[in-house]
This record gives sequence, structure tokens and C-alpha cells, in this order.
Amino acid sequence: MSGRLMLLILCSLNMPAAHSAPSAEARSLNGSYQIHGGSLAEMQPPSPGDAHVSFRFKGRGASDLSDSIGPDVKKQDACSGVAGYRERRRGHLLCVRAKEDGPTCYLGLDLRKGKSDAGAVC
Repeated sequence: MSGRLMLLILCSLNMPAAHSAPSAEARSLNGSYQIHGGSLAEMQPPSPGDAHVSFRFKGRGASDLSDSIGPDVKKQDACSGVAGYRERRRGHLLCVRAKEDGPTCYLGLDLRKGKSDAGAVC
């Protein structure tokens, strides 16, 4: 994924949900990030040759992202079969909704290559 496409994804955090009036205003973002080396499944401290960042977005930003990338993946392709679980994916962007947790989106970046990466594992 090119740097321009990654910038578009990050800028899409400002995109309104389908039920909102279009707006170009910036919105606050609720989330966290983790810088690591290795894979998501076996994280290690980052090193000069191996550094990644994984972002987790929650709340309205996650809802706006999820609404913008729809539709849901097929149930058989989803990470969970729990009732009420919904999942949407585009490239390395993963958005999930669970009744008890609300929307959450994940995205990663390879900091050495400047390319998108997975931000979560199933």
C-alpha cells in the first residue's frame, strides 16, 4: 500500500458516518498505539531494522471508518462466530463490532518501509 493511500486512510478518520451530514472538519480520535518489532503474534522490542506500529481506534472514529469501508465480510470469513459480531476489512484496515464492546478498528504500519501492515490478528 502506498504512502498516499495510507494518508488517505488516516485522513478518512475525519469522514462522517453515513447518517451524518458531510463534513471536512477534524474530529478527535479515541485510541491507542503500540510500537513493536517482530510479528503481532510474537511481539518483541523494536530494533533499528524492525519496527512496526499497531493502532487501535474506538468510538466514533472507529464507527466512521467501519461505515466507510463496508460491507461486512461473510460470516465464514470472519474472525469470530459469536452472535452479534460484525467484521469489515479493506487491505490492512480491520474494523469489528461486538454488541458488548462497540466498534473497534485496527491498522498497522511498517515504520521502516512506510507501508501498511496488519494491526491485529484473528
